[in-house]
Amino acid sequence: MTSENSIVSTAVTAVYTEQRIPRYRNNQLIAALPPALDDEALGEYLDALPSFEKEQREWQPFERLHLVGELSAFMSPLQRHVVLGWALDTMLRQGYVGRAPRTADHVRVFQKLYEAQQAGKAFSPVDDLRHVTSQNSSALIGVSGQGKTTTLRRLMRRYPQAIYHPDLEITQITYIHIETPADGASIKGLAHSILRKIDQLVPDGNYYQKYGRGSMSVETMLNHVARVMHMHCVGLLIVDEIQNLRHGGKNNEKLMAVLVSASNELGVPILFVGTNRAINVLGLDFSQGRRSVGSGFPEWGHLSASHNLGEPLEWEDFVTTLWTFQWLKNPVELTQALSDLLFYYSQGIIDIAIKLLACSQWQAIIDGSETITAQLLELVWNRDFTRVQPMIDAYRSGDATLLDQYGDIAPIKFSNLLDSALNKFEGLRNQKASVRPGHQDYAPTIASALVSIGVDKERALSIADAVEAEGKAGTVLDGAKAAIDLIKPRRSTKRRKTTNSATQELAPDDYRKAINDSVVNGNTILENLRSMGVVSDLNSLLKLE
Repeated sequence: MTSENSIVSTAVTAVYTEQRIPRYRNNQLIAALPPALDDEALGEYLDALPSFEKEQREWQPFERLHLVGELSAFMSPLQRHVVLGWALDTMLRQGYVGRAPRTADHVRVFQKLYEAQQAGKAFSPVDDLRHVTSQNSSALIGVSGQGKTTTLRRLMRRYPQAIYHPDLEITQITYIHIETPADGASIKGLAHSILRKIDQLVPDGNYYQKYGRGSMSVETMLNHVARVMHMHCVGLLIVDEIQNLRHGGKNNEKLMAVLVSASNELGVPILFVGTNRAINVLGLDFSQGRRSVGSGFPEWGHLSASHNLGEPLEWEDFVTTLWTFQWLKNPVELTQALSDLLFYYSQGIIDIAIKLLACSQWQAIIDGSETITAQLLELVWNRDFTRVQPMIDAYRSGDATLLDQYGDIAPIKFSNLLDSALNKFEGLRNQKASVRPGHQDYAPTIASALVSIGVDKERALSIADAVEAEGKAGTVLDGAKAAIDLIKPRRSTKRRKTTNSATQELAPDDYRKAINDSVVNGNTILENLRSMGVVSDLNSLLKLE
């Protein structure tokens, strides 16, 4: 039995507020919930913008890399977020109507569960889903990366998940949020998930140990789970990643029947959450299709765009706020062209748009350009977002068949994108090595390297121009090597006579020693000069390191 002291230490103690809506009065479960919020207050609650000061743009690069990372939690509330908040609040409160503890209706459920247990059943079974009566359950369906689960979690954090009622001696659980495993879920797996969640919220409950282990039948286990949920007045069951049920084969219908039966028996609303592929699961028959609409849960598609910053829709409202968070030394104003380009790449998918802008800033900080351009967005998109490009192409085409193939592509993690950008830092020290023929710095850089090893300036420029004109050296580093090859002395095919100068003793730092050793040993003068330490390293001369 759960001790009162341990419950109080982990659950908030109920504080009741008077309810204006007549249906909600005289129900302690509803009175203990926080008051409903209007659109402005709900928007302020959801608002999650990074802490930003213009002075931060002058901070060191490594510090600004961290600041850009704060965009991972970015949320600028839109109308869809507020509507979702209202829908959840309504579903939770209406689900508690008629379920006040210690009432005849509340006791009647325990009686039905007892009778089902005596008959060896979980609860009043639903074998034909078409005969299910409509309940206050619904579905939140939308494309990946639109923040469905993130928004849900933020909205539900407004409600204490465990509320202790001293006069009733019960711990009310306002909601349980479970995720369907990637390989589908079994009925027993669902029961285990619910028991574990309740154990986390009710100290000393130990329900999983009592009912989740051993060899009891599935029906008996489900009956125990239903009684525990009713005992703790669960207000809302959120079943996330519901599209994974498509991997469950024939268990799909059985599992959905269990969920619908539990909702009917206990009066607990269920919110199914998933990607567009969840429609295939919820549409097993007309019953699920009917239950997945209504209750204020519209489909969450990509953000709509007007392509006119002066007459904004969802996309323009979103990107206008997002764009202000630039930690670059040369920030740029949002133009219609940049807004449209970011929309083109992201197709209004919030997660993709945020990560593309963040990754572009990381790149601009690392390569020193310190500004966002169309070219930079294109470079980062083509380099770091190849995994999601098929999905975006499907959205862009409007082909429903193609889109269905890519409905479950997981968004790229922020950490992976930062790693990708940092991996390009090695290229920063070789920045000059990427200069190509035709660039204004190509020939002068090669000539400078030749001058440093003793070549006359005019001759060095002539040789550098010749290398560039030949066009065989793709980078300035290759060009410098080609230029050095041009000034190497040609080896004669005739046998040279040994001169006195080749055999005479010379000081170790005497340049003539390089010539003599070349004659004697057959290696190049340049190699000898390098071994004597009188020739600089080419990379150092080009300042590539």
